[in-house]
Amino acid sequence: MERPPQPLESAPLLAPVELRGIGADAVSQSLAVLAEVYHYNHWVFDSVRDFLRGPVVEVGAGVGNITQFLLNLPRVVCLEPFGPYRDYLRRRFAPHRNMQVLAHAVEDCPNDDVPPGQFDSVLCLNVLEHIADDAGALERMGRLVGPGGRVIVLVPALPCLYGEMDGAMGHVRRYTLGSLRRAFAAAGLRPVRGRYMNFVGAAGWFWHGRVRRKSTVPESATKLFDRMVPFISAAERLLPPPLGQSAVMIGEKAR
Repeated sequence: MERPPQPLESAPLLAPVELRGIGADAVSQSLAVLAEVYHYNHWVFDSVRDFLRGPVVEVGAGVGNITQFLLNLPRVVCLEPFGPYRDYLRRRFAPHRNMQVLAHAVEDCPNDDVPPGQFDSVLCLNVLEHIADDAGALERMGRLVGPGGRVIVLVPALPCLYGEMDGAMGHVRRYTLGSLRRAFAAAGLRPVRGRYMNFVGAAGWFWHGRVRRKSTVPESATKLFDRMVPFISAAERLLPPPLGQSAVMIGEKAR
């Protein structure tokens, strides 16, 4: 498989105070914290980069925590229905002509702006868990890619970890690899690879979300974890974990 182009230097954040002022809800606060943890965001991108081909649609781009690593792809269409995030994305990536930010939710696609069969990849990171009809959303993602195109998903894993943070962030569910494969199959997509990642993070999520009943990602703990990520990711490359905070699944559309 041909490796995609190396990413350019990541796009800089705008003023942190502006980002933190976008919203007071749990999702906005958590995105603001995660925006400042480079190692973790790059690890998430690195977990899917080998499967990305352009042009690509990113579903629910948020404030661009992963979008920043896609700048070397030939075309990136960011779907972000929430106005304040969308405005932030447009300002942040304004210099990049290959980036387009649209107001659509995946439930509205395909459409004239995001036509069917015109993309090689759909990237959906930490979004599917918010959607009640996840198989329906995956089916719509599959319509956006041509034959052999890929739908790449990362979701929160392990239902036993569901706690206060999940509820505050609007998570409908957490997944196992089995439940994620079934959702892909129901959408008409062939699961070609799936794995868990971030074994250490699973313990932290349980502690903060289930035991301490925190509703947002704790900033100090997250920044400490980010300093550990290079070591954790290296360990998981050598020994893939049997469980983890997140699950990654790649599905392929029939040729």
